[in-house]
Amino acid sequence: MSSSMKAELFCLHCNKDTPHTVTYVGNTLESIKCIECGNEIQIKKEKLLENYAIDFIERILTKPHRMTEELEHDIKKFILSLPIRVVTKPYRIAREVEQIVKKDRS
Repeated sequence: MSSSMKAELFCLHCNKDTPHTVTYVGNTLESIKCIECGNEIQIKKEKLLENYAIDFIERILTKPHRMTEELEHDIKKFILSLPIRVVTKPYRIAREVEQIVKKDRS
């Protein structure tokens, strides 16, 4: 999934702090664009996919630990949410991968 946020950053072209739009795909930075001058820094797509793959593998490897923490924190909530999560997780992963692939093709 793609998301954007506004941030006050130093622009090399404006030579001052200006508002920027920071865009992420999943948890990976895709671009930073100065709202005042329009200068944009794009992250290379090959690196985006490489970083996404690394992030995805790390999420898979840490999932058992995160689930154990959820279980210990609130067992009732965990048990009630588990059937829905099991059903929706493949769909959510497919959507996330689709967004990454679409960005790579453009």
